[in-house]
Amino acid sequence: MDGFGEAEGWRVMKVQEVIMRAMAKRFSWLDAAEILGWSPRTLRRWRARYRIRGYDGLFARRKRRP
Repeated sequence: MDGFGEAEGWRVMKVQEVIMRAMAKRFSWLDAAEILGWSPRTLRRWRARYRIRGYDGLFARRKRRP
C-alpha cells in the first residue's frame, strides 16, 4: 500500500469503513468513536479530514503513515 506496511493499510481501511458507515447513518458518530476507540472530538477531526482530502486524509500527517 504505497510504501506503508500491511498492518497500517488494514487500519486505514478499518477507519474508512467505520467513517463511511457512520456517514451512511448505519450507526451514530458516537458509536463510531467507540468502535475505533477514539474520543468524539478526535473522530470529528478525522471526519473533517476525510471530507476535505478523501482517503488520503486518513493518513497521519505527523507520522507520515496511516
